Amino acid sequence: MSAYFKNDKQNFLPVVRAILRSPLNDKSLEMEFIIDTGFQGGILVPLSTYIDLGLNRLEEPKVSARTAVGTVVELRTSRAIVRIGDLEFMCSAYTTLGVKNPLIGREVLKKAGLLYRPPTEIRIGI
Repeated sequence: MSAYFKNDKQNFLPVVRAILRSPLNDKSLEMEFIIDTGFQGGILVPLSTYIDLGLNRLEEPKVSARTAVGTVVELRTSRAIVRIGDLEFMCSAYTTLGVKNPLIGREVLKKAGLLYRPPTEIRIGI
């Protein structure tokens, strides 16, 4: 399993490398997902990724979500298969306009048995 911190200008983003696949098994992408423990869904991907994988062909009813700053957005929703290391399972996949970075949320973290423990100290190399 590949989970690590990525130094994005000293923010140390917790990321996990995973393969995202359409349930139709015809397309897949290996991606880095930012771990977002505030997101209760499965995965959130850019609209272009959602369309490239053909997830729009498997859409379920849209859902509304509230962002961290309180804005309500409407999300397109589908199902997708996520593979993290040797684990593979179906999860909810969401998208909307403006999504830039793929996120992995608590639905997937729970299924994968991942627990996020932030660093207790930050070491900055000089």
